[in-house]
Amino acid sequence: MTEPQVPSPGDGIEERIVRAIRERTDIQPVAGVVLGSGLGDAIAVAWERAGSGEPLEIPYGELPGFPPPTVPGHAGKLWLGTIGERPVAMFQGRIHFYEGHPMPLASITTRVSHALGARTMVLSAAVGGLDPSLAGGSMVIVRDHLNLMGTNALAGWRYPDDSPAFVDVSQVYDAELSAAALGILRDHGTAVTEGVYAAMAGPAYETPAETEMLRRMGATVVGMSTVPEAVAARALGMRVLGLSFVTNTAGGAVSHEEVLLASKTAAEAIGRVVAGLADSF
Repeated sequence: MTEPQVPSPGDGIEERIVRAIRERTDIQPVAGVVLGSGLGDAIAVAWERAGSGEPLEIPYGELPGFPPPTVPGHAGKLWLGTIGERPVAMFQGRIHFYEGHPMPLASITTRVSHALGARTMVLSAAVGGLDPSLAGGSMVIVRDHLNLMGTNALAGWRYPDDSPAFVDVSQVYDAELSAAALGILRDHGTAVTEGVYAAMAGPAYETPAETEMLRRMGATVVGMSTVPEAVAARALGMRVLGLSFVTNTAGGAVSHEEVLLASKTAAEAIGRVVAGLADSF
């Protein structure tokens, strides 16, 4: 069966990264999992529940073209192993647009996962809560998003015939995976709901006026990531699950240290989801 034609930014970075990975392992992950700020411990949870074999860990700095993250709480390592008898690639930290990188690098986790063979992306992130009913520590399954980053993740991407990457984004987030994750979290007793993720360019947090604007636009949570990776995954024909962890109320005083401290409590919930859904990837 012929592989469908997909667009690309044409910078060749994922190809160089995959070649470096292939020098160490021939694993072909079925899913890529991105662990946001302070969420790296989710690997240990997923491994304890359903891991097997001998995993491999590669620092981003050893992958040509993959910049090491500069954000505290992002370990900057690629973990490759087996969860629930399914090979998975877990990225301990992501590359953000606000770090000064071009937008194509903000989706490098998705691009590398796809090039390795994955057809599903699980995108976790720490977020600020916009809905007043959301308590810190609750989870939000992303059903849709608002891209307010000032540019599109697919700007400059081309199909093999050199046409622009006009991609349908009416259904970016997979309904089946979202429903399954919702069930796992509720069974575990985690406070969880579904909602809309507003993506801001960052790195400054939102002002009270911006927070009110986002609420009126229909957003449930706000963050500075996820959307570039999700849109790129959609363009590449991948299924997407978005998992957001509420660390604080948006518009109020907050520090990154507080975000990291709150995020650590979400690692178990995200690890459970990865372990529980592995057979569905």
